[in-house]
Amino acid sequence: MKIENAVTGGFLIIVLALLNACTAVSSFPTIARAGDTVSIMVGGTEQARKDTISVSLTDSNGIVWDLQALGRVRSVFNLRADAVAKGTHYSSYLESFISWSEGHEPVQTVLVVDLPAEIPAGNAYFTINANVDDNSSGVDSDFDVNIEILPGLGNADNFQRQNYGGGRDPVDFEKLEPASYAKINFPSQDSTLIAAVSLVVDFDEIVVDPADLNVYVPEAIVRGSFVNKGSFGETQRMVYWRQDGDKLFIDIVSPQGITPAFLKVYIVHPDGLTAAPGFLLDESRVYDVNGNELLVQPVLDYIP
Repeated sequence: MKIENAVTGGFLIIVLALLNACTAVSSFPTIARAGDTVSIMVGGTEQARKDTISVSLTDSNGIVWDLQALGRVRSVFNLRADAVAKGTHYSSYLESFISWSEGHEPVQTVLVVDLPAEIPAGNAYFTINANVDDNSSGVDSDFDVNIEILPGLGNADNFQRQNYGGGRDPVDFEKLEPASYAKINFPSQDSTLIAAVSLVVDFDEIVVDPADLNVYVPEAIVRGSFVNKGSFGETQRMVYWRQDGDKLFIDIVSPQGITPAFLKVYIVHPDGLTAAPGFLLDESRVYDVNGNELLVQPVLDYIP
């Protein structure tokens, strides 16, 4: 499912989309002036990046403006719904599961662009391609988003915020964008549930300070299935991890068993490293609910 619309100003519509626990289909009136900042919802994807998304604007005269080439793309980042929002817990199974089937937790991907000051007033449209293959909207190719350009000249929005000292600072979009990380997936094996995982991950402690590493395991709030409504407890898991300066040790326990699609591990590190941190899955053990070791080989991918 997808949202394909643009909004100026706040992110209210984006939040409403997330309450469905997926990226939804809807259309809204969209207006802006030349030079304004516009936010566009482009589905839900873990792979989209500011430097790789394709964005153009066809104006009322039929002239195409390549906003990526013009350096008008401000940011691409993901939003998540409130953890206690109604839609987070009580959406349908399909809405809750669709993102996980694409390999990531439910997110709403947001594109922020500055419109050129020279575009004429009139009806126009964006053509966008996130250039990904994990979009939970189901759109992995070009799609169009309509916008009406009003007469007059606007200005790029710095999204000023008040700081602790009482002054005002522009928003730092880079803080919203994904950090570099290693991602560990667990390929499915028939219908076998995973009850416990023990991982040892090696890395180059000369390249990355071990104290800067963090481990993130998203929670899957998915209730039952198409046939069996089930309970929320079916996706519970407990995570314990530590590092000793040379390696990361990650243990995950799910006594009732968890579907492999709902189990993702991210090892996050800061930007500015002199080289890749050399993450390597040194050891892995995966067990079923009866304590039997499974022939499941976790897959580690590094996403710079």
